[in-house]
Amino acid sequence: MLAVMMDRLIGNFCKLIVFSWWLVGSVIVAEQIESLPAGYRLIGSYELNSKLRVENGVSQSVVISPLTYRVYSDGIDLRVYCETADEDSYTVYQIYRSDGVGVIKKTREIELVAGVQAYSTNGNILRQISVTRNSFTMVQIPPRSHRVIITRAIAKASPADVQSEE
Repeated sequence: MLAVMMDRLIGNFCKLIVFSWWLVGSVIVAEQIESLPAGYRLIGSYELNSKLRVENGVSQSVVISPLTYRVYSDGIDLRVYCETADEDSYTVYQIYRSDGVGVIKKTREIELVAGVQAYSTNGNILRQISVTRNSFTMVQIPPRSHRVIITRAIAKASPADVQSEE
């Protein structure tokens, strides 16, 4: 009987520590982004990997500079933050599909992985974004719609991921 009580006490103590760690992490993230409304959580940080411009059926690589995107969600909208010129800005995307994202495997088969798809029409530009744990892809269609810009970003390793690999 005493062993069962001790197991429950230890289990509850561990849950309390995990909850406290999550709460402190949430407060730190909220302090970093003051404009982030309550209920949003970090999905991931992604590093710009490539950018292509497709025009008249021809794709051309666009010169890129290092850029990090941070993606947050409240389950209804996505906020994609990026820092440019020492200023943090974001674009809001409305989620239209949250049951997964189709990705192409090396065998050329399409596999459904956990992720969301969303869109935005800010600035007279249609943007569609697909976000998974490992990457995100954004397609921008400007008013001159024969030109499309495709941006790809790869997930950055978090400090917790790096520690778990060691």
